[in-house]
Amino acid sequence: MSSQRPKSLPAHPYVLGLWAVIAAVISFILAFEQLPLPDQVAPLKSMQFRQGADAVAGEVSLPDNWRSFSGRVEERGTYEAMFDFAADNGRWAVYIPNYSGRIEVNVNGIELSPGGFLSGNLIADQSVPFLAPVAGSALQASGNTLQITMVPGGKLIGFLSDVYVGPEALLRDSFEWHYLRAVRLPELIVFWQMLLALLLLVMWYSRRNDRAALFASLVLAFSSLHGIPVYLPSSVALSQTVALLGYVVNFWLSVIGLMFAFSLTDRKLPVKARYFFLLPALATVAYLTLPDGIFRYFDTVVVVPFSLMMTCWVVYVFVHSALWERRWESIMMLISVLGACTLVVHDTLIIANVTPDSNFLHFRIVYILLLPALSYIFFQRLIQSMKHVDDLVGTLEERIETKESQLRETFAQRQVLEGRQALNEERRRIMRDVHDGLGGQLMSIIAMSRLGKADPVEIETSAQAALEELRMLIGSLDVENDISGMLGTFRERAEQQLALHDISLEWQMIDIPEIEGLNPSRALNILRILQEATTNAAKHSGGDRVWIRFSLPPEPPGTLRIDIEDNGRGMANASTNGHGLKNMRSRARELGGDIHIASSEGGTKVTFSMPLTLEAGSEGQEKTITGHPPTRA
Repeated sequence: MSSQRPKSLPAHPYVLGLWAVIAAVISFILAFEQLPLPDQVAPLKSMQFRQGADAVAGEVSLPDNWRSFSGRVEERGTYEAMFDFAADNGRWAVYIPNYSGRIEVNVNGIELSPGGFLSGNLIADQSVPFLAPVAGSALQASGNTLQITMVPGGKLIGFLSDVYVGPEALLRDSFEWHYLRAVRLPELIVFWQMLLALLLLVMWYSRRNDRAALFASLVLAFSSLHGIPVYLPSSVALSQTVALLGYVVNFWLSVIGLMFAFSLTDRKLPVKARYFFLLPALATVAYLTLPDGIFRYFDTVVVVPFSLMMTCWVVYVFVHSALWERRWESIMMLISVLGACTLVVHDTLIIANVTPDSNFLHFRIVYILLLPALSYIFFQRLIQSMKHVDDLVGTLEERIETKESQLRETFAQRQVLEGRQALNEERRRIMRDVHDGLGGQLMSIIAMSRLGKADPVEIETSAQAALEELRMLIGSLDVENDISGMLGTFRERAEQQLALHDISLEWQMIDIPEIEGLNPSRALNILRILQEATTNAAKHSGGDRVWIRFSLPPEPPGTLRIDIEDNGRGMANASTNGHGLKNMRSRARELGGDIHIASSEGGTKVTFSMPLTLEAGSEGQEKTITGHPPTRA
């Protein structure tokens, strides 16, 4: 798939340049930002600090970074200070711009609630603000005691910034800025991560060959675990296992990130991917089984170096692809990764206590540099896929249109050929019918005339038979699945024929549905069967009445039944003898039907049945019954 993807598009140089500027600005602002502090309320520059109930308190300057004091044990510590209260300045509050660890704040022995804002219990290695109002009834004009109890934890151990005590209205603006950076921005980024992870997973599921989408989805899903606690209520108390899950997550992220880099740049791993996951799996087992102290040592000597090595490998992959292959995707990711590395270096300096007065870690918001790049890259891939599909659809439509045009032309040619063939077949059939039927009658008349013994009656009979044959032939030509008109013409001729013998015709007609597959040749066979049965009744029955009935019997369904019955004296050997009866059966078989003849002293009944759906076949394949048609009585 990737081999067909264009490496560069005309708009990408401008996008890459713009993104480089934006990433540089974001990295600089996040690394060196100075959020506003209250300028109308003086901070407490120092507080009394002690550890243990019997310990002697000593003065410490604020901000107080526990990592700056090697002799300070990682145990609960208490800060105390005194402040005065002016009642005419509105409601007061205690504001701490940044702190790490867990804190409890008391004023004159009353514990303050942060008002539903983020609690220090939720996130390890955090740096969040604290703002809690103080009831006016709990304050005195002077001699108020502020007590802050801190429980250290995480890589930052403990940190307390400047502390402000004053009117809440003068403190809230600064708190909102710090809260935006510490809570709102991570919430937005985590939501973006989870949403994009879901979309990329769906994209990979629909296009399994795009493994980069799968690994990017996994990277975003794992990294979002860091920020999930910001969505939890402050009343939730997380266990140590959940609070420090980020250590193991980082280990897995380094490996999955390498898989993503190789997939995005269309490179193959030097070894099978499963071997890279051995160390993260071992680290997870160690994390869940080893004591906290041993795991921290394991994290320092194994996890951190391994993650650093994987990160360097990722950077190398993007650098090689960006500089040597000039892939715009790699260039965009390299810009984002370098900006993220800047923030990681900044966090490393904080953890190493190189910048003791700075305490905010960016690992929860570092994806603000990666998410736009990932979104743009895979959005472009989706657009290219859609364009590719549109091109394929357009090509297919052109091919289909060409094929349709060819088929229409071929069909038109075939129609012309079939029309000519049908016309030729019909001509041959008419010629055959004229030759076998009308021609035979005319030859008989000519023969009788040449003998010199011509009997006018015989000549008239032969001429009338020839005329009947011609009428049947003409009547059979004008049928299109409907025999009603043809049967009406036959009824008129049959009544005239029978009337010459003083025989009356009882015609019982029904609404006959269309007969599929009916053609002139088959229609002529129906007429000849009726004509043969009627002629036999006129010549041989000796009766005075003939009934012709049409019906649609229920069994078998889809069948037309015609009964020709007389009230004469019957026929001997009606089932086998007679050339005309054999022709009737043969014609019935051609129509897919049958003939049944029942004769008794009370008369003869000929039953002809045929299906309403005739089998398809060409005229040339139909057998024509030769011999003279029935002669007129």
